[in-house]
Amino acid sequence: MLSLSSLLQSHFRVHGGSLRASDDFSGNGHLIELRSSSSSSLYEYITLKELMLDSNFRGGGIAIINSIRTTVDNCYISHFTTAGISIQDGHETYIRNSFIGQHINIGGDDREKDFSGIGINITGNDNAVTDVVIFSASIGVMVQGQANMLTGIHCYNKATDLGGTGIYIRAPACFKKTHY
Repeated sequence: MLSLSSLLQSHFRVHGGSLRASDDFSGNGHLIELRSSSSSSLYEYITLKELMLDSNFRGGGIAIINSIRTTVDNCYISHFTTAGISIQDGHETYIRNSFIGQHINIGGDDREKDFSGIGINITGNDNAVTDVVIFSASIGVMVQGQANMLTGIHCYNKATDLGGTGIYIRAPACFKKTHY
């Protein structure tokens, strides 16, 4: 797990490379965690770019907690059990040009009935997800907050007749629909 020190508070980038969870990695953790220990936002203006994250069916990919102005760009996140990307609180996280899936496939997977987890889980306000493919998960994108924008999301996660949901708006939200 890459847990970033409170000394690195703003304006840094993690760029290029791969991370894979070990067999004894915590099932509750994420490979990359931006987690503030204080009630005020700790991390600001962070970029995670061109990363390949393999959670090895142990926990999640990226957790962005109580952070502001964070960008996830051109990342490939696979083999998670909880969430590919989890956004909690904070403000203005942007996810774009990324591929997220629990099981690597191109559709019609025999394991589809067993897909679980959430591709992107947003519990917060004023975030944006643009040009993202969710290729396997029980729920593609779950939104639990206001003023989040979703554009150009392609979900071919778990089929509806098997219990899957592409985009799940769980709380009243300002939602601008531009594409399906």
